[in-house]
Amino acid sequence: MALTLGRTRVRAHPLALMYPAMAAMLGGRLDAAALLMGLAVHEGAHLLAARGLGVDVSQLRLMPFGGAITLENPYALSPARLLAVAAAGPLGNGLALFVGAALAHWRLISPTLALALLRVNLVLLVFNLLPALPLDGGRMLYALLFPALGRDRAASVGIWAGRTVAGLLLALALASLLAVGRFNLPCAVAAVFLLASGPDERRALSEVRARTVLSELRPILRPVPARIWGVGGDCRVRDALRAARPDALTLYAVYKDSRLASVTDDRRLLEAALKEGLEATLGEVLG
Repeated sequence: MALTLGRTRVRAHPLALMYPAMAAMLGGRLDAAALLMGLAVHEGAHLLAARGLGVDVSQLRLMPFGGAITLENPYALSPARLLAVAAAGPLGNGLALFVGAALAHWRLISPTLALALLRVNLVLLVFNLLPALPLDGGRMLYALLFPALGRDRAASVGIWAGRTVAGLLLALALASLLAVGRFNLPCAVAAVFLLASGPDERRALSEVRARTVLSELRPILRPVPARIWGVGGDCRVRDALRAARPDALTLYAVYKDSRLASVTDDRRLLEAALKEGLEATLGEVLG
């Protein structure tokens, strides 16, 4: 399901819709409503922070325990701006905790609703602060590690942290099943979400890397040195780009069945990496 909010496209992950629906089917309609309100607060805080800092948010994906915002170029942001946008969601849920408690104290909402809101916002706050990509805590960890480790290594730390947290959540779900005979579904869903998000993070990192290189390329206004490589059509874009050098134009003579099929350059392959991904072959990219 998708809708447009200003310039931001909002998409709901199937798991984000399934969890409230299951809660409603099991008689937890109040919990389902509280979850939706908590998600709205969390993602609304992200959007407000991004707009305030001049960060363009092209897409917002609602996830089971929060959401994922797609920035125009997230890894090109300064660590401070990325840290502020990532921290806004948990801070929004923290503020909602105090607001919910105050409304209950003034008897403006029922104690049952207040308890549901407090529980949901607390879960969103704690879970999203875990230092694992693509959670907010993982974004914050990346922003803090970036000055010392650089983009790729800092992102790798966050992705591996996500896998570690996923393993711990699965262990917790199994421990709950063995101890009390009740499988912890939220922990299992969160673990699956974290494991499934790792490849998405690596693709996003590759895309940003390619966009950054493209933005730094200067137009060719005069003859420049060029290097040419002969490659097979089954060669992957990732492997071909490893032969490219910033100080010279790189050309690729692409062969199929031992015959020259086409000639392309590093700029074309960088653009292909944005559309098809680094794992696509030159034959697929060039047709």
